[in-house]
Amino acid sequence: MWHSTPMHWVVQFCLVWLAFPRTFVTAEPFPIDAVSRSTGPRPEIKSVSTLQTRDNGTFLLRILPLGASITLGYQSTDHNGYRKVLRQQLRYAGWQVEMIGSLRNGTMHDNHHEGHFGARIDQLENKTEAAISQQPNLILINLGTNDAVQNYHVGTAGMRMDQLISKLYDSIPGTTIILSTLLPNTKQPHLVEEINDQYRDLAALRRASKDRLVLADMSDFIKLSELVDGTHPDDDGYRSMAAVWWAAIQEAQSEGFLQKAADTGVNGTISKSVEKELDDSTSDPDLPDYTAPAQPEVGGGLGRNGTRVIQIIAFQALLMGVGLPMWT
Repeated sequence: MWHSTPMHWVVQFCLVWLAFPRTFVTAEPFPIDAVSRSTGPRPEIKSVSTLQTRDNGTFLLRILPLGASITLGYQSTDHNGYRKVLRQQLRYAGWQVEMIGSLRNGTMHDNHHEGHFGARIDQLENKTEAAISQQPNLILINLGTNDAVQNYHVGTAGMRMDQLISKLYDSIPGTTIILSTLLPNTKQPHLVEEINDQYRDLAALRRASKDRLVLADMSDFIKLSELVDGTHPDDDGYRSMAAVWWAAIQEAQSEGFLQKAADTGVNGTISKSVEKELDDSTSDPDLPDYTAPAQPEVGGGLGRNGTRVIQIIAFQALLMGVGLPMWT
């Protein structure tokens, strides 16, 4: 897993190099609108002695939806965004699911999340402590749209995301992270794609370092026609997002990334009674058909600066005496 090793600094150096030619710009304030939030206590998770195992042998996915207004479901009619229909798909597939986070939003029962309206990448790093204490074993990150819309240090978005991911891996050993590319955007389309290139490069480097990370590429599947205001999806757009998340989760499972969450007083499963309280539906949500592209690879699937990344990694590794992963 990822720690602040010499290889970490190699990756950081690569991301700095990719960012160097770009211009840094001061951010403009982003308007924050009121959103509906549900309140009230969540069902109590039973003690280990009362836990039951599902028939299909899967374990509890303690999921942290992490991001900004798209994560909380802004502009969706039920304020659930992608979270409710994704949870329904997971339950239909047999997974136990508990959504975690310090915020609650939407009509769904299991409506916890960490989606902070208007947040940039650097602003969210200090808002993860409560969620970290719950030790999620699956983290869904959709973050960086505000950096693009505000034109805020776009050239360092990949480095700042890398720092956030390092913090999560260091604080939650064994967790799996699914990093989403940004959705298309009518306000800053070129800056969105610039950040997406950085995320693809970052995902390739992380995966080469054997981190439990999958890239969920939203940029081509969600269409501009599925955006309400040029930034936030409508209900169909959120269903499309759920389909991309689901494909990425299946990829993580196929690669053997998913594992039981750390014991926080609940050892990997929840009781049937709690399941019933958290569930809205376990029927087939009939998500849109989606075929995921291949995961990015160093030397193959990197963005437009991929060759330069490899050269820098090799040069820095020689200077530091760091062993390199084997790439094919």
